[in-house]
Amino acid sequence: MSLSPGHILNNRYSIEKLLGQGGFGAVYKAHDANLDKPCAVKENLDTSQEAQRQFLREATVLANLSHPNLPRVTDHFIIPNQGQYLVMDYIDGEDLQRLVERGGPLEPGRAAALIAQVMDALAYMHGRVPPVLHRDIKPANIKLTPEGKAVLVDFGLVKLYDSHTKTTMGARAITPGYSPPEQYGQGSTDARSDVYALGATLYMLVTGINPPESVQRVAGDTLRPAHLINPRVPPFLGMAIAHAMDMIPGNRFQSMMEFKAALTGGQRVSPVQPSYVQPGLTTQPLSPAMGAPTYPREEPLPPQAVYAPVKKKSKTGMIIGIVGGVIALGAIAVCIALYSLGSAVNKASTATAEALAVEQTAQVRAATKTAKYEATQAAEVMQMTQTAVTYQLTSTAEAMGEPKLLYGPGNGSLVHSNDGYIAGISAGVSVQNFIAEATFMNPYSTSEGSWDYGFLFRDEGSNMQYRLIISSDTEWELYNNTGSSDGALIASGYLDNLNTEAYGSNMIKLIAYNSAGQLWVNDVYISDLDLSGRINSGEIYVATGMYTEDEIEGKTTEFYDFSVYELY
Repeated sequence: MSLSPGHILNNRYSIEKLLGQGGFGAVYKAHDANLDKPCAVKENLDTSQEAQRQFLREATVLANLSHPNLPRVTDHFIIPNQGQYLVMDYIDGEDLQRLVERGGPLEPGRAAALIAQVMDALAYMHGRVPPVLHRDIKPANIKLTPEGKAVLVDFGLVKLYDSHTKTTMGARAITPGYSPPEQYGQGSTDARSDVYALGATLYMLVTGINPPESVQRVAGDTLRPAHLINPRVPPFLGMAIAHAMDMIPGNRFQSMMEFKAALTGGQRVSPVQPSYVQPGLTTQPLSPAMGAPTYPREEPLPPQAVYAPVKKKSKTGMIIGIVGGVIALGAIAVCIALYSLGSAVNKASTATAEALAVEQTAQVRAATKTAKYEATQAAEVMQMTQTAVTYQLTSTAEAMGEPKLLYGPGNGSLVHSNDGYIAGISAGVSVQNFIAEATFMNPYSTSEGSWDYGFLFRDEGSNMQYRLIISSDTEWELYNNTGSSDGALIASGYLDNLNTEAYGSNMIKLIAYNSAGQLWVNDVYISDLDLSGRINSGEIYVATGMYTEDEIEGKTTEFYDFSVYELY
């Protein structure tokens, strides 16, 4: 039952208004007659003897907390058959939830600075003996004072951590989107639970949206990184937030100070392994020494395979172009149009044909210095391609269905290891004709070392697949591996639109249809691909470390929105 304005509590506190209410009690603004100042009164309505003992134990600890970013606890008492009461300083100001609702996402630097203040307070709490956990961190529980100070408010009464018990003692507060999975049910919570909630809070501050509920993420929902939602968020900050919100506590920052260091870019985020695998996603670093995975999965892993990287080679600058399979290219064009334009495919047919013809001409001219011969050949190819593509677009579009989503979108981490093998994660589907796409994060600066990422596809087993490799030197290459790690180079080129900045991102799209394919980078068409040397169905992997010397031990290549569509 709520206390009414004007009610005198414990012969001292005059209730002024209700600030908030939940299932376990309420918080009021009141006036302290003894000190003649405003205060906040937290009410817990559980009147059981166990609740009263727990209240007295925890209230004593909270009353001894003293930090500039925490309200001071000034009094505590129990009213028999009514409830327990904790009296704190009243913090004037607007909470961060309302601040974002009123003005939109905060500037990332400002948001990080405010959260850093809260981190100091939480580090202080976690360092007490016994540790004091907040367990209800959210934007609405952080107030911004008129002086610009961020203060963590709304202490609960069930916050003391005892490592000898299965759960943190007392009741649990659950806030969808901000509570980690271990806070549901009978899981064990500790300081890393506050790390998750504070990461979720920072996510909301810089994106303006609530993160998905952790139990929904277990069921298959994905956490889209903050920097992919709001381009103003630096990639390292988005990755730090995602790391703090890892589903497995052991993969998060292990302390508030670790999290704080990452906010400045001073600590590289390197989770040990992907913490959650969506249904249908099988995850396996491609190493024969890999033990049984400990993370949850829906399907058994495929047989262990030894996939060795390609030996690092000197770059010659030679570009191998391809012109061929115009009928197959027509079908590819149909797939692209269906994928991106839907019902507008016929309208786009002429433009698509012209674009393909221009690209074919450019590739042919770049392949030789004999301009006269190439000009003649290019004209013939242009005419054949334009005719074939127009025919295929107009005659086949109605017969083909929409591409079918087989997997995704999935997120994960490819862990770098100098074990002599490629690190890869499979979509867990075997398909011949498909569209595969994923956004990859650059693992570090090119001044620190080289890196690569891309797809293994039409995979049949150890060193039996195509390898599409995007390198930090802006080169792309396609290999057909037929049993050896050093496969046959099918095509290569250079990318003038590749983001090579530290922690920058690139969206890679691969289209495979029978004997032909296409490569797109950041929504820009790059090249046609000759896939006639391997037309079998096979698994599709996102992968890194496909060249030797392209991995720095302990670093990770993050990927997002990994999706596979089947083409008919």
